[in-house]
Amino acid sequence: MKDLAPIALPHGPPVECTAEYFKSLMESASMFIRENQEKRDRADRKMEADQEVLERKTRETEAMRQRVGEMQEVKEMMEKQVRDYTIYEDYLMSVVQSYPEFKQPLDVLNRYEALAAAKNTLADRQERDLEMLENARQEIAALTEEKKLFMMGLNNTLADLRWRYDQVRSRVIKWELALNRLKETAAKRHVEICHVRSAIWSLYTKICRSKGLLIDLPVDDFEQQLVVR
Repeated sequence: MKDLAPIALPHGPPVECTAEYFKSLMESASMFIRENQEKRDRADRKMEADQEVLERKTRETEAMRQRVGEMQEVKEMMEKQVRDYTIYEDYLMSVVQSYPEFKQPLDVLNRYEALAAAKNTLADRQERDLEMLENARQEIAALTEEKKLFMMGLNNTLADLRWRYDQVRSRVIKWELALNRLKETAAKRHVEICHVRSAIWSLYTKICRSKGLLIDLPVDDFEQQLVVR
């Protein structure tokens, strides 16, 4: 068999035979396929990376939106509590304004304590006086008619003492009721403030953990906890 003449390829150098020509074509095609596959792989990896970045940014945006919403709720709750407690402060201030002897709300509480102590002292003294007067009245009842004027004087004194006792007792009861209301209000406010501070601390720790920040603020420093970003 005679050797084939060299074949001139339209897009490459001439080859010595048809087998070499097809071999060259196969190698070129294989290289082209590998390059295209590598390009597709790089494009797929880039798309996956871009998708991961997009998902991460979306999660971060949603988390930030939720944190902003939580902080807004805490802010509104605290503002409402401030508005609610203003009426009690106004009441105490109205008492101070109505009675010149009071300079500040604390004076009202101090006055109550003083009145309560005075009430106990007066009650003990009144009880002793009443016992003494009753004994005297019984003794005088056994005396002669000439002692009646003296007896009337003692009865008048007893009536005056009873009236004064009733007046003091009425005022003390009024202040006791007022103090009880103040104590109840203060206790409720303390409980609500503790709840608010606990909510602020919980929110602060969640934010720090989500951001990878160090939880270095004191538990009672709720003002600084609210400004953490």
